[in-house]
Amino acid sequence: MDQTERQIIDDLFAKLRQAEAQSGPRDPQAEAYIRDLVARNPAAPYIMAQSIVMMEQGLAALQGRVEELERQQRERPAASGG
Repeated sequence: MDQTERQIIDDLFAKLRQAEAQSGPRDPQAEAYIRDLVARNPAAPYIMAQSIVMMEQGLAALQGRVEELERQQRERPAASGG
């Protein structure tokens, strides 16, 4: 793992801490169920973290594309109706 990858993981966990601070009370049954599933699938946190990072990168790329298309739309001369 290089420094960039470490920073991406640190950023993910900072967002998780922020979400936890802003969330309401957790559902004890759901929390116990998730804890049980993680105990049976020890690689789950690693795979979930990778998935979240990949989804965030995909969303960022899509947002960039949307902004580019919106910019192009604003710059395009208005077609005259006829």
